[in-house]
Amino acid sequence: MGGIEDHIDVYEKKEDIRGLKSERVNKDSDIFKVRDEVFDQSTRLTIFKLMNNGYIESLSGEIATGKEANVFYGKNRDGKEIAVKIYRIATSNFNKMYSYLVGDPRFYYTKKDKRSTVFTWAKREFKNLKIASEVINVPKPIIARNNVLIMEFLGKNMKPYPPLKEIKAKNPEKEFDTIIESITKLYDTGLVHADLSEYNILMGKKIYFIDFAQGTIKNSIMAQDFLKRDVENITKYFSNYMDVPNPDETLRGILNE
Repeated sequence: MGGIEDHIDVYEKKEDIRGLKSERVNKDSDIFKVRDEVFDQSTRLTIFKLMNNGYIESLSGEIATGKEANVFYGKNRDGKEIAVKIYRIATSNFNKMYSYLVGDPRFYYTKKDKRSTVFTWAKREFKNLKIASEVINVPKPIIARNNVLIMEFLGKNMKPYPPLKEIKAKNPEKEFDTIIESITKLYDTGLVHADLSEYNILMGKKIYFIDFAQGTIKNSIMAQDFLKRDVENITKYFSNYMDVPNPDETLRGILNE
């Protein structure tokens, strides 16, 4: 694969990459703004391989920015809308990530270096989404490679569905019950979201949970603490709209106590 470094920077050059036309990546201004931080050489190579395998046909603007990752709107070779989540390697808080990973029996043996931790973090979200997708509404995971996670796009007209935080509850009693029911289903299948709040619940045609990288299996030593925190966050938000049950009472219901 000699000379690949001369062609891999699809966001800065116009020449084709193994016959891929330049329009396969929409050189959106948002991508230019974040390319140095997000699209390092390793990440560009990963994106190239995913393009070459048909998982990505085009990338457009950035649709979300989080503490550890940037999410871009795109399409695959079949024209299906996708969300491409890229975990930043250079600026990630890998010590915090690592502390979550070693507390999860599935990832206890992760190497303690930034690259390994970030790659495993993306893999963890992929695994958690696969588990969650069997019982609740989440973006369907497609593939995780290194620090890049591709999943189903949840939105309309290239815009993601709004998070619960950004809209007023239209039917707070029903929405609260639906969210608690989803938390319960998730727990019954063996998983705790561990970072649930009004910021990572999307309100579309259905109610969707997103951002599962911190999710842990329920036999983890910290699982019930995380579950309690999730319930408290949701209860606190909905207390602005309705009389909510005591979070300890809700927690007991989830745990069947």
